[in-house]
Amino acid sequence: TDHGGKVITAIDDYTHKGIPIAGKGDWVECPQCKGVFPIIQGADALKYKGKPIALEGMQTACGAKLIASQHKFTLVS
Repeated sequence: TDHGGKVITAIDDYTHKGIPIAGKGDWVECPQCKGVFPIIQGADALKYKGKPIALEGMQTACGAKLIASQHKFTLVS
């Protein structure tokens, strides 16, 4: 995140190139805010098993913004 944090949970059984994909409601550890906070935004147009996928720039409950670790993604339905 832009607060120096990391996503610590992700969508079960959903990865891209071996990296777990996070969604709205997954958790982020934030060293700046000294806690663990949920991701509060997700892409309504990109869902997996009904859960909106979190994208770069989306926010957590502490105000941190996500920074993508991947920049190419293909959704196959």
